[in-house]
Amino acid sequence: MKLNFDHSTDVKTGMKQTILILLLLLAVPLAAQEQDSEAPQEGQASQEQNSQEQAEQEWTPRTPSELAAESDYVVLAQLDIYKYEKRRDIPVSGDSWFDVLVPYKVPRPVERFKVVEEGFGERKCYFEADRWSEMPRYLLFLVDYPDGEAGEVRGHPDGCALSVLATTDNRYVVRWPIENMRFETDVESLVEEFEFQGPGATVDLSDRIGFRREEEVERLFLEPVENDDRGRDFIYRYTRGIPLGVFREEVIGTEHLTRDRVQRGG
Repeated sequence: MKLNFDHSTDVKTGMKQTILILLLLLAVPLAAQEQDSEAPQEGQASQEQNSQEQAEQEWTPRTPSELAAESDYVVLAQLDIYKYEKRRDIPVSGDSWFDVLVPYKVPRPVERFKVVEEGFGERKCYFEADRWSEMPRYLLFLVDYPDGEAGEVRGHPDGCALSVLATTDNRYVVRWPIENMRFETDVESLVEEFEFQGPGATVDLSDRIGFRREEEVERLFLEPVENDDRGRDFIYRYTRGIPLGVFREEVIGTEHLTRDRVQRGG
């Protein structure tokens, strides 16, 4: 006797097709829901980026004198440690700790700051350094942070730091050129050539291709470092700056700084 399985086979095939259709129908709403949930996040990120770009276009650089007048603290300080949250290797929030070397404007004696920052942008108060060597020094423009804890401050929103280098004869110099600031006097006449040493004195341009590297060397007045002690290539040394004392008196102006030695902690 010959058995016929055609009918049962058709039933099974039909059931499989029905199940497949049901699974597809269930997947469509889930995919749409995921797209809907991602859309606001993408839209918000795009809106934040557009707002940031618009703010950059409308921004007018401030003079060092204006920054000092609007800051609660102006100090020469050395970076100690920093801890940032990053996205795509770019800091978006975090803290930096500084030890005060010379207080120029302070409401009271202070020895250490915790600078709190959030968001991203060219003028945000973030710092990078080689953790295995001496930390760099900066002339900082800081403002009080009422919502923060004791000892926490924020960088001035229009520019919080200028790099300060040490010379081979142990003088402090504000590194030149200075970007993102406006000058109302002939500041270039104050610029001198120096031999720098220590943290921040050199820059690594190994990530730049030939002509880009040459442009940076010319723009920043760099000189190549011969026989780098760590065997690196394309290391250059800064050569220009303004003595810190001259910068404080003639560019910032002493009228915006603290004159009371007791108030400065002297």
